[in-house]
Amino acid sequence: MSIQDLIIFDTSTLPEYYNDVHKILALPKGHVVTYDYSARHISEAAQQILRALVDPKYKVRAVLAYIQPDAYQKGEEVISDETLVSPTFQTLTRLANVIAVRQVNHNGKPRYYIDLELFGYPYDPERTTAGNVVEALRKLDALPRKTYISVYPDTSINALFETKADDTAFSQVVDALSKDSSQFNKDTFWRIYSITARTKSAWPMITVKAKPLVANVGDLGNRKYSYLNVLDQSQISFHIQFCRGKQEQGKDYRIRKITVDSTPKVTSDLLTSSFWSRSFGEETVSITIPATSSLSYQEAVFKIETGSHEKDERKDYPYGPLISVAVRYRKSIRRSLLAIVSVALSSGLFAWAAFSTSTLTSDLIAGYIVPLEYRASAVVIGVLLSLYAFYLWSDDIALDKVRRG
Repeated sequence: MSIQDLIIFDTSTLPEYYNDVHKILALPKGHVVTYDYSARHISEAAQQILRALVDPKYKVRAVLAYIQPDAYQKGEEVISDETLVSPTFQTLTRLANVIAVRQVNHNGKPRYYIDLELFGYPYDPERTTAGNVVEALRKLDALPRKTYISVYPDTSINALFETKADDTAFSQVVDALSKDSSQFNKDTFWRIYSITARTKSAWPMITVKAKPLVANVGDLGNRKYSYLNVLDQSQISFHIQFCRGKQEQGKDYRIRKITVDSTPKVTSDLLTSSFWSRSFGEETVSITIPATSSLSYQEAVFKIETGSHEKDERKDYPYGPLISVAVRYRKSIRRSLLAIVSVALSSGLFAWAAFSTSTLTSDLIAGYIVPLEYRASAVVIGVLLSLYAFYLWSDDIALDKVRRG
């Protein structure tokens, strides 16, 4: 069966949907987002593809796009669900792969839940491809606000997925969304371009090199979700890139506070718990995963949220990304085994030092006195092994903690 690719539109006419565009721009490649639409907002051809995708053996690509009436602003009333007429503002926003589809009936009406694994950013200079796609779909009466998911109308999707220019493409999307005719004008834009993790070394004062961390995809109930998989006593670093549209160059840039929090409160050791946005440049947010005594997985969700500015007109809209990243962590089996062996050895040394005042023979004659320095050495080595075991098991003695930061 031949499965065609899809195009999925955002219009962001309500505050609860406005963050969707910011979220798909901010999350790194490999993370999963879920879109849901009622069947009446999906073209019949696209519904046939989605029904086929319920079978996981089929895969399809999707281009995410944003469209609005020209000069539409936050909070303006939506008049109808008819197809948007020209002139419209449109831009491609993100590339993705459809990895799962669920059809659920709500009050007898079908609704589709679509799990998308984010890919790169669409390289579309001057938004030429976006304009051509919108005009082709307008002729088919397959645009928002009537239709949000359609079959991608031409073959330009191949070039979008094959072109590797994420840095340039991300900047192009931000330039487009920052235009005066877009409701995202004057928003704060940033993305996580890389995630690295540095685990605790098995040897004190030895620094482990940070390694790239990619998202895993798992099942949460009947849907897919993405998470990071690390060991306890690790440090996760989110590398963030800021970008600002060309039309917003000047002194009127609105600096917003970005905060980092976790649920549940797994750690208070956030090396950067808040920072200020900027026009361009980079920031690194580092989070320390605490020690756990469990060999089974624990899970926490870290949230990075862009605050509002005093000049922002609508306080019910997010003016920048609000994203959540799930993290699964457990005790390191290697470090746990080393800690157990160290405790066993130290216990043996303490016992030997305590009971080896003499060595008795089977004839109950006077034995040989063990030299005092031997017993003292055994106690010292036992103490060091105990401290080493505690270092491996807990972060209370973390000689390399500063180095990991």
